[in-house]
Parts: sequence; structure tokens; C-alpha cells
Amino acid sequence: MTKAKIHDREKERLALLNSYSILDTLPEKDYDNLTKLAAEICQTPISLITLLDDKRQWFKSNYGLGVSETPIEDAFCAHAITGSDPIFTTEDAREDERFHDNPLVTGDPNIVFYAGIPLKNASGLPLGTLCVIDNKPRKLTDSQKESLNILSEQVINLLELRKNKLELERAHKKLKKFSKKLEKKVYQRTNQLEIKTIKLELMINDLESFNHICSHDLQEPLRKIQMFISQVSDNEFNNLTEAGKHKLERIDRSAARMRDLIQDLLTYGATETIDNSLTTVSLKKLVLDVKDVLSEELKQHKTVLKIPKDCEITVRPIQFKQLLFNLFTNAIKFTKKEDKPVIKVTGKIVDGADYPEIDLAEDKRYSHITVSDNGIGFDQKYESKVFEIFQRLHSDEEYQGTGIGLAIVKRIVTTHNGHITVESSLGNGAVFELFIPLAVKAI
Repeated sequence: MTKAKIHDREKERLALLNSYSILDTLPEKDYDNLTKLAAEICQTPISLITLLDDKRQWFKSNYGLGVSETPIEDAFCAHAITGSDPIFTTEDAREDERFHDNPLVTGDPNIVFYAGIPLKNASGLPLGTLCVIDNKPRKLTDSQKESLNILSEQVINLLELRKNKLELERAHKKLKKFSKKLEKKVYQRTNQLEIKTIKLELMINDLESFNHICSHDLQEPLRKIQMFISQVSDNEFNNLTEAGKHKLERIDRSAARMRDLIQDLLTYGATETIDNSLTTVSLKKLVLDVKDVLSEELKQHKTVLKIPKDCEITVRPIQFKQLLFNLFTNAIKFTKKEDKPVIKVTGKIVDGADYPEIDLAEDKRYSHITVSDNGIGFDQKYESKVFEIFQRLHSDEEYQGTGIGLAIVKRIVTTHNGHITVESSLGNGAVFELFIPLAVKAI
């Protein structure tokens, strides 16, 4: 038996796995439905969703298998997550020198056939696998492989939704703690404002019932908060002390920021679920559509938008316009105050084989889109950080934002099986490079 090698980025991989807080949780129907469907499609008696830590492979869902975990040294999945193949397969483990004397082959569950797809997040790190197992030799058809790949993407979607919900709950706790401190300070200045703050606290507490999908339930309390703040500003503002006015303005800014945060989070979570199919369109047309939506903002900031080179691009138009919208608004937001924003969008068709450094498919063609601006830029060492959710490089006092806009951009690129990089330096703007697979035209 050959033991699987350790992943090249094992410490980072284990830290990522722990961030999902999923290990040793109870079974969930959503995950069980996916393994049941995988087994049905592939016609195998066993299907598993496995997550691998440093000692074991633990099963979040174990269709057809009566155990919840096995040692990592025996795990076929440990080989799958360190391999380079999109799907790791052994058609007859009894004749495979890596597995022929494996306890899971010689004993229960008597594995003969195994096929597993690594469950990778947006950064490409594997958390585990979605796999199917049989006790007799077999081969998967191309259709079965494609279906298994689609199901693996849905597993990742479920994991990401779970993680987003946990992050929102943590953000809510911080907001609640801040609200309690604010309530105490406001109480010392006016009983009238205290009543409004209590209502604000009650509405913030309503967020405890937050569900990532229920956007109306989440946004309704914030609309009421802003209504009460507006009423206090209109009717009671002149009765407040200077300190009280300052606190009221702080409340108003906090509510506006929370609204933007929720909207961006809902957009972030919806990027993989928007129901519109891939379409080959002109990049320039999508840019002009977004320009039309942003016409007032572009005019207000005297923004120059250039499209010197056009190309075709195969995208989900709604998603990709959201991507362009975020890049353009980001460029405007982070322009030096004394400058007019200048945004340039260019496109060309390239071969994946010409860019080995970013691991594009050599047999595919890509739309290479460049979006550059003349903004404040950032230190290149933060390249990966700018695409992470909730990550910001500037304070609210300097530049407002939620830290989600570029995370949405990265998510949309990922859903298109594309690649994105950014180059920047302080004071010299930023250049985003996107590579989106181009659909093959029928002959």
C-alpha cells in the first residue's frame, strides 16, 4: 500500500478547512441528497462527501456506508486531493499497487472501484472530495463524470453558504455589542433619543433570525432604522447637544454601512445562482450597458471611460455586468480626490497555452480583458487580500466600502471558470486582468 503524499500547502489547507466549522457536525439533508443523487447517477452502492484533516477522513454525508470516518492513511481521498487530475479514479483497486493491500480493499467495505472529485474553494485548495465507490470494477461515462463534477460544485456552494452565514452572525454580534455601548451614551443626553435607540436595538436583534436566502426579512428592519433616524433628524435634531448630534450622525452612518454590507453580501451569495445562460456577446456592449446604469455617477465625478479594443466574450451577462459595475465603482471610489477618474477597458482573444504562469487550459481560447484605473492603488503584497470577503485596506474615514465588492468580482470570475489577477502600487492605480473561457463556435 502506498501512502498519499501530504498536500504542498497543507497548513493553509487545514486552516481553510477549520474556517468552515463543519467537522463533526450532524447530518444534513442537503448534503445527503447530493450523495444519494451521485450514487444513483453513477450506479454505485456508496457515495461520500469527505473532509480530510491531518488524521482522518470524516464523512459529512455517507450514503451506503455505516461509518462516519476512517484513518487518513487508508483514505483513497487523500490521494485524490493531492493529485493533478480533475477526477481521481481507480477501476480495480485489487490490481492497483497503491491500494491492493489497503484495509478498505481487503476488508469492509471491500472497495474495488473508486472515483473522487476534489472539493476546492475559490483559491483552489481542496477540503475533501465527493466520491463514488463500488465493490466491483467499473468505468464512468463522460456524462456521469460531468454530472459528478456538477454535484461537487453544489457541495462547495453549500459549504460557502454555511461559511457566509457564520461570518454574518459574527458581524452581527459585533454590531450588537457596539449598539449596547451606544445606547448607554445616548441615554445620558436625552430620554427621547433613548426611546429611538431602544427601537434600533430591537430591530438589530431581529437580525438574529437572519437566513442568507431571506433578503426581505433582513432588509426590512434596516429600512425602519433609517426612518426613525430621519424622524429624529427632522424633529429633534436642534434639541440635542453637539455630542448628541454627533452620536445621531454616527448612528446614521452605521445604518447606511450595514445596508450596503447586506446588499453586497446578498449579491455575493447570488453570483452562482443567477439563472441566465452563457452567451457570447461583445465586451463593448456590456461596458456600455453598465455605463448607462452609472451615467449619473460617471457624470458627477467627471469620469473618463475608454474602450480602445473590443472582443467577444462568453459570459452570463447579468453576472458579468455586475462584475464591471463593481470594478468601475471601485475605480471611482478610490480615485485621488484631486484627479478625475480614468477607466480603460480593453479586450482581445488569446490562447491559454500562451499563459503557462497562470495555469490556463492549453487547449482553450480565452477573452483577455484588462480594466485599469488611475486610482490611489495599493501595495502589491495585498494582491490576494483584496479579493477576500470583508477585507479592506482603508478605514471608513478614508474611503467608504464594505470589503465585498472585489470578492464578488472574484466569485463571478470563478463561476465562469476564469482567472483574475491585479497589479498595483501605491499612488499608481490598479490593473485588473481577467481571462474568461471563450465558447467554441460550431462549424
